[in-house]
Amino acid sequence: MSKQNKTVLIIAIAIIAVVGLIMINGKKLPSNDQNNNGNKYEAGKLSPIDSTDHIFGKLGAPIQMIIYSDFECPFCADFSETIKQIERDFADKVTIAFRHYTLPGHAEAKKAAEASECAAEQGKFWEMHDKLFADNKAGRLSEDQHRIDAADLGLDTARFNQCLDSGKFAAKVAEVMAGGKNAGVSGTPTSFINGNIYPGAYPFEDFTTPDGQQESGMKNIINNLLK
Repeated sequence: MSKQNKTVLIIAIAIIAVVGLIMINGKKLPSNDQNNNGNKYEAGKLSPIDSTDHIFGKLGAPIQMIIYSDFECPFCADFSETIKQIERDFADKVTIAFRHYTLPGHAEAKKAAEASECAAEQGKFWEMHDKLFADNKAGRLSEDQHRIDAADLGLDTARFNQCLDSGKFAAKVAEVMAGGKNAGVSGTPTSFINGNIYPGAYPFEDFTTPDGQQESGMKNIINNLLK
């Protein structure tokens, strides 16, 4: 192997190693230029959580967490596991609101968002939320699968299918996404916690960045806000 080819091979291996560090347990770490204490968002306005949101917990909890997410985004699927840990560990201390932010490169994202709204119409948003992220991980996210999921959840399938086919909630999904853009969201997942913005799929526990820095996971971020 020539010296030039060896140099190219070494560079390629280094790039692969860096990419491997960025992906830890399938979670995309926040960018190195993000402050894990949260950055105050400056552009636009973020609508506070209210009864029109899809909510876990009770309104008025000391931790107000808004998640902008995309059902086709693999990092969002991973981050949904972090959210479950937050729900288990902080329970009555958090209000969590899920909001749509469908990325243009994700062909199935908008219809998946609509499917969640059609399920919400029958009181099963969070159940469909879990189904959609499970479908994401299994590589089977599709309109046909949404209909199967609706049946599995015991929904009125005729009503669900009519809702999905008609695009009944397409405008709502677009409106929610526009609100996210106005608040400064540019990718998924993005979380807002008590007025701080946290872009990226933060793990629940603390983690080490590719450059060796120890950073706070969601557990310590929330604990610090509760002090």
